[in-house]
Amino acid sequence: MSNINNYGVDMNEKTLTELNFSTVKELNDEVAATCSGGNAQLFRDANFRGGGITFTGSDANLANNNFNDATSSIVITGNQRWRFYKNTNFRGPSITLGPGRYRRVAGGVNDSISSLKRLS
Repeated sequence: MSNINNYGVDMNEKTLTELNFSTVKELNDEVAATCSGGNAQLFRDANFRGGGITFTGSDANLANNNFNDATSSIVITGNQRWRFYKNTNFRGPSITLGPGRYRRVAGGVNDSISSLKRLS
């Protein structure tokens, strides 16, 4: 048994499942992302098609993920805003997007996003 008893909790050799905590439940991916501040999902094609990649934090060079100049649609979950840059290292023209589903990237950065920054 772990040192959980040092905190005054007696599990009597039971697992968490056996204890059946009514206030504890498994979070689905979208809820978990919202609790953690959300994420940005980038897709190669419009309407959320083609290969996709998910970010929970900033990335200065999308080429490292084989996703440079490839984004055509975006989904942003949670309550954070994100800034998408045309050049690496958060430089060049950019667009800022809040939570939502963007079927087609506008603002002159379609198929030309090279870095993204999660804004606080």
